[in-house]
Amino acid sequence: MTAAIRRPAVAGYFYPAEAQALAGLIDESVGPRHGLSPAVGVLLPHGSIARTKSVLGRTLRDVIVPRRCILLGPSHTGTRMPWSILKEGAYRTPLGDVPVDTDAAEALMVRCPFLETDGWSQRGEHAIEVVLPWLQRLGPEALKIVPIIFSSEEASELSALARAVTQVVRLLEEPVLLIASTDTSHYVPEQQALEQDRVIFGALGALDSAALTAGLQEQKIVMCGWAAAAVLIEAAKALGAKQATLAAYTTSASAGGDPHSVIGYGGLIIR
Repeated sequence: MTAAIRRPAVAGYFYPAEAQALAGLIDESVGPRHGLSPAVGVLLPHGSIARTKSVLGRTLRDVIVPRRCILLGPSHTGTRMPWSILKEGAYRTPLGDVPVDTDAAEALMVRCPFLETDGWSQRGEHAIEVVLPWLQRLGPEALKIVPIIFSSEEASELSALARAVTQVVRLLEEPVLLIASTDTSHYVPEQQALEQDRVIFGALGALDSAALTAGLQEQKIVMCGWAAAAVLIEAAKALGAKQATLAAYTTSASAGGDPHSVIGYGGLIIR
């Protein structure tokens, strides 16, 4: 039986549907790559390429993209599934197909029984899809991924996933890049967005998930994908990460959006 192909949901909308145009945009945004070095993880935005290309390009410019990546993203589709992982098949983008890392996915599922193989919950979801062309363009031909989409904010499950990711990365005994797909402040005036995002990136920069959660709650900040970011920094710390650097930041207003209803976009490198 042929493994399922997860077809693009937002090609031609969030990013170009034509391969040459998409590759050109990525190359232009990344620019020359010098002094490449590995990273434990990165946090990347998932807005349209018109709004996020500068952040994605500057964040990934000097990061080595290995052949194995684990991607964490929030659900935007309204699915009732709290957790969705694919363990076989491939994600398709205009740049080709990216196979799912079955071995790593199954190893995660053994450690997190709440992970469900639910391809329907990922079909219309863009959080992982919009990041993939960048990994394809900058990574090796042998690139493969573990895509995890979730709406759960249950602390015990987030901690369990962070532990599982840590264990599986150690088990694989080769470089793995952890990626959280998240946007920051949502639908507030630009000045308020800048203030809220200082709180967010202050906590993320300190690799402090407790401070992130507290800051969001105390200031009533809406951050799309905060749980993915929390799992990322907890796993990265357990894997020995010592620093998190804000590589780039912008807002939707900077790309011509409404300054009275802003979304924040930041790129973080964890090493």
